[in-house]
Amino acid sequence: MSDAMAVLPVGKTLEQEKPVLLVENKLAAGKHRFSLVVVNESGVESEAVSLDVSVTAGRVLPVRPVTPIDTGLIR
Repeated sequence: MSDAMAVLPVGKTLEQEKPVLLVENKLAAGKHRFSLVVVNESGVESEAVSLDVSVTAGRVLPVRPVTPIDTGLIR
């Protein structure tokens, strides 16, 4: 299995065998729900555990450039 990041398909199931999931989707502003179901070696499924995430739209303010101090002026 590849170490590439997963893209979570919206509204669809993603199956994998590894216990760690790295995701590359950027979440749009709004509410999102993630559910996890674990299936053991006998095929028995756990109860779903859900996590609700709320993403708010933010603004990135521009930063003024920083001018280096002329160290020749510091005594």
